[in-house]
Amino acid sequence: MQLGWHALAIALAAGSHYGTASGAKASAVHNLSDKAFDAWSDAQELALVKFFAPWCGYCQAMAPSYEQAAVALKKDGIPLAEVDCTKEAKLCEELDIPGYPTLKVVVNGDYVKYNGTREESGIVDYMRRHKQAPLPEIAAPRFDTFRKSANVVALGFFGRNTAEYGVLEEVARELRDEYTFGFVSDRTLAKAQEVPAPGIAVYKDGAKADIFTGAVSSESVIRFVRAASVPVLGELSSQTFGNYIRAGVPIGLVFYSTDAMRNELATQLERVARDFKRSVSLALVDARIYSKHAKMLSLEPTWPAFAIHDVAQHTKYPLPQPRSVSEAELRPFITSFAEGRLAPYYKSEPVPAANDGNVFELVSKQFNSVAFDTSKDVLVLFHAPWCIHCKRMAAAYEALGAAMKQHANLVVARMDGTANDVPSHDAALQVSGYPTVVLVRAIDNRAISYSGNRSLQSLTDFLRLHATHSLGASDAPQVEVEHVQSAYDVISNRDLGFSPKEARHIEL
Repeated sequence: MQLGWHALAIALAAGSHYGTASGAKASAVHNLSDKAFDAWSDAQELALVKFFAPWCGYCQAMAPSYEQAAVALKKDGIPLAEVDCTKEAKLCEELDIPGYPTLKVVVNGDYVKYNGTREESGIVDYMRRHKQAPLPEIAAPRFDTFRKSANVVALGFFGRNTAEYGVLEEVARELRDEYTFGFVSDRTLAKAQEVPAPGIAVYKDGAKADIFTGAVSSESVIRFVRAASVPVLGELSSQTFGNYIRAGVPIGLVFYSTDAMRNELATQLERVARDFKRSVSLALVDARIYSKHAKMLSLEPTWPAFAIHDVAQHTKYPLPQPRSVSEAELRPFITSFAEGRLAPYYKSEPVPAANDGNVFELVSKQFNSVAFDTSKDVLVLFHAPWCIHCKRMAAAYEALGAAMKQHANLVVARMDGTANDVPSHDAALQVSGYPTVVLVRAIDNRAISYSGNRSLQSLTDFLRLHATHSLGASDAPQVEVEHVQSAYDVISNRDLGFSPKEARHIEL
């Protein structure tokens, strides 16, 4: 049998570290036990700890690089350690280690997330960068080079002993893996850059600074830096989408279908994009590639087209078609959005003329009035016409509706998720797959996701357990329905060959 390159790498790594023969050179990596963990961590100004399991192939493959990094970082005074979670299970549970390998940076006894790579060079570079001051002072001769040294550079123009310095240092510690930070105490340089001192400015690709205005706080500065990190009327794609999401600003998507159309829109909309940068990040999107995203925003395939997508609030605001995508149309449209006067758009089927079946046919237009009726428990099945798992569940769900129809304070409903949007910000109601079943409780309207199988008994037990109103002790419907494993059930732990804990702790 041939051994794949990945399996071979794991096998070689296993032999070189966790399976080290007796008499081998002592490891540069500290092995921590539960008893020594707290004292060791508290003593470290800066260190890195790996949480692993010997059976984990990814841990085995990473072991040589981690060992080499430990050797390289010794001269920097940055120790590397590891914890075997199969031996120190209690400690790993307390630290909520989600998978193997997990790396955490120790800073003066506190643990923070490691955001580097797993190669030796990546580990060494990451830890050396964290050993440096998060907010270095930049002298005038270095200024131009420094502000162009990274894609996004945030600079404070103030002295070290100021409140603004303390705020920006705190922000720099939190965001140093994403952006570059520094400060300038030279007031002459601040004046030359047209930045009021004390002040904060962000340089994007070395271009003219975006200057912070408003009350200085960690939260406001973080929002400012993230928002300033995306370009004015940049290109939105699969490669840049994460940057726009991290910016935390609603996105105004300008869809184009030809290069000539793109160039024309970029020229026409540059001013409006700059004026509304803090409220909406305008971005150009190639409809030839991302037409499905346009459809998700309820836009017809007629280009150009425009919509605002507030990702954080799960809302969309398509510019009514065929209104033109021009500064004259977009400026009042975005102004209405920024001032909170623009209502979000929710796709909906018509309200059914009759709705007296065993299962209530729910549509977006009536979702809030039905689902959030505080006098009733409402169970909602979100389905799709093409979903085979939904079809297999249909009989059980119909039987559940028939059995529960006698309860005046319970509604068993279903909604076609492909034809109706959910007009709610509740995370439990943001459907990511089908079928999805959610109970919206009476009185408190708390949404509880169903995670059982598709059997009638399981659905009934879920209602008995979570519904606000009692269903009685003996009204379980006696209907024969095929039991089918849920599409969302994970493969059993026995099938994986792992214990329950091992099955949870896998490589992320």
